[in-house]
Order: sequence, then C-alpha cells, then structure tokens
Amino acid sequence: MKITVLNQKGGVGKTTVSVNLAYGLARAGKRTLLIDLDPQAHSTAIYCPQVDKDATIGAVFEDRKTDLSALVRPAEAKGEATTNLSIIPSNIHLAVTAERVISHHFREQILDRALKRLKDTYDVILLDCPPNLGVITANAIYTADTILIPTTYGKYSLDGIADLFASIEVLRGERPGGRFILRNAFDSRNRQTNDYVNRELEGVKDLLLQTVIRKTEAINQAQITGEPIFTFDPSGHGAQDFEALTQEVLRHG
Repeated sequence: MKITVLNQKGGVGKTTVSVNLAYGLARAGKRTLLIDLDPQAHSTAIYCPQVDKDATIGAVFEDRKTDLSALVRPAEAKGEATTNLSIIPSNIHLAVTAERVISHHFREQILDRALKRLKDTYDVILLDCPPNLGVITANAIYTADTILIPTTYGKYSLDGIADLFASIEVLRGERPGGRFILRNAFDSRNRQTNDYVNRELEGVKDLLLQTVIRKTEAINQAQITGEPIFTFDPSGHGAQDFEALTQEVLRHG
C-alpha cells in the first residue's frame, strides 16, 4: 500500500502525520518505508539526522536508472534504529532537481516506475509531499494507492481543496485509489471555528476519516526534540490519536 500525504497548503501537519503514522504502522508490525519528498526535509530531520547529499530521493529524478534500495536508510528514533521502519531522505537540492525534470516525457511516472522494484520489500510506503502541486507531488499522486489529505481547523484551511481534487483526477484518470481527509490540530475550545470548518466539510463527509488528531503541546515538543510522539509521550493524547489513525488506516488497507 502506497499512501501519499498531501495538501498544497503549508502548515496543515503533513510531516507530523507522515512521521507519526509511519512509526505507528511500523509498531503494528508492518514493514514501512517513509519517503521524504519535501525539499525542507523535516521528516528526514526526525529519522535520519546524517544525510549524504548524493543519497537522497533526488537521485531517482536525476537518473531514472537509480536503484531506490540503495537510498534506503534505517529510521532512527532517539538515536536507535526503529524496528520495521526505514526512510529515504531528502534535502534542499530536491527543489532544483524538480525544476530539471519539468520538461521530461512521462515526468509524473518517474517515482512509480522506481517503486515497482520495491513492491515485495515493504508492506506500506508513505510519501511525505511538499506544500505544492509541482512535479514531485504529481509523482506522488500518480503512484499512490491511497491519498491522505490533512487539514486543520482554521478558516482558510480548506482553501484549494477543490483544485487539489481536480489535480488528482487529471493525474490519476481511471486508476483506482482512495482519497481520505484527516482532521488535524483539533481544539475543542474553538467552538465557532470548529462549527464553521465542520459545515465546510459537509460536502466531503464521505471522505472524512473517523480519527481526529487533537492539538497538543506534546506533538509540538516531539517535533522540536526530533522524535515521534510515540516515544516522546507514549501515554498522551497525541499518541492515542495517532494509534487510532494507524488502526483506521490498517482497516481501510
């Protein structure tokens, strides 16, 4: 199962979701690969602090003959390798690489072809996308079995969702695959804003996951310290919510 975590808006928690869902799936016994497709490399910073600048996901877009398995690194949490979890890192140079492939034929299929060589190695592959709909994101949409769209409880958080759906339709055509919306950073105190967002989501209620990720300071602190919420605060609300998300994803899978 290839899961693309996607939203062209920044600040909706794509990396938070990717990092913690990947850990949750690995903890559930699934052989999990997290691919960081964002030049900001925030997922990489959590799980792969030491990165060879020439051994990142950008190599696949530079040379289509690149063997993805050579780019895989064990994911580290708190300085120790995490069972069942690996990562292909990213770095800032990916943005330049993306510009170079814009004019290539079948540019949106580069990643899909490379991933076919890994199909028997992992149970789940998560793709953490940049906050745009450029050529790298197009590759992630094209190859996905499932597209997971995090959104937050903010007035402008749903802007662009219609455009995002349109882009998904164009890139995927008749290819099968599910789309799901994950409500993130929910704060029960913000009743008026929550009511507004829930009304706006009414039109896509069939796509909503049951799990809602609550806004907690522990999730922010886990990011600052560079670890998943499961190791930072294993008994807190954040870990509980991401465990619920993990189980819901497994049920859909």
